[in-house]
Amino acid sequence: METIVKQSTKLRIEKRSPTRDEYKSLMNPSDWHTIENQFAKNAFGKEVYSIVVLDGPNVIGIGRVVGDGAIYFNIQDMIVHPSYKNKNVGQLIMDHIEGYFETIGSRHAYIGSMATNGTKELYEKYGFVERKTKNSAMFKILIREDSTCVGLS
Repeated sequence: METIVKQSTKLRIEKRSPTRDEYKSLMNPSDWHTIENQFAKNAFGKEVYSIVVLDGPNVIGIGRVVGDGAIYFNIQDMIVHPSYKNKNVGQLIMDHIEGYFETIGSRHAYIGSMATNGTKELYEKYGFVERKTKNSAMFKILIREDSTCVGLS
C-alpha cells in the first residue's frame, strides 16, 4: 500500500511485525531505551496487529498493538523516526491502528496507551483521554539488577 504524506513523500505501509534491527533503528535515534535481544526475540511476532512504515528501503515508523485480540488492547509501540516528525506519519500509523480496532474489537473494547512527550495531542484526536483517578490507575515497571537495559514503551 502506498500513501501520500505531507510534502509529497511516498510511503509504503506493510502489515507485519518489525524485525529487531528495524525496531532498534527507530529506538536509538528516538532516544528510547533499547530492549535486549532475548526479550525482543520473545516479543516480536506476538502482536495482535503491527505495521511498518517505509520510505523507500528505510523504516521510518512502526505501530504495534498487543492484547487478546477482542476485548483488551494496548498500543505498545508507536515510533516515528525523528526526521519524519510533524509530517503526519504518526497520524498515518494511528489511522491504520484505528482501522484495525474498528474491524476486530468488541463493542466495549478497552484500548490503552502510554503517551510520550508530544504524542498526547495525537492520541486525543482519536478519542483517548487521560486517566485521572486516585486508586484504580495502576502499572508496574520491572527493573532487575541483572538487566543492562529496561524496555519502556
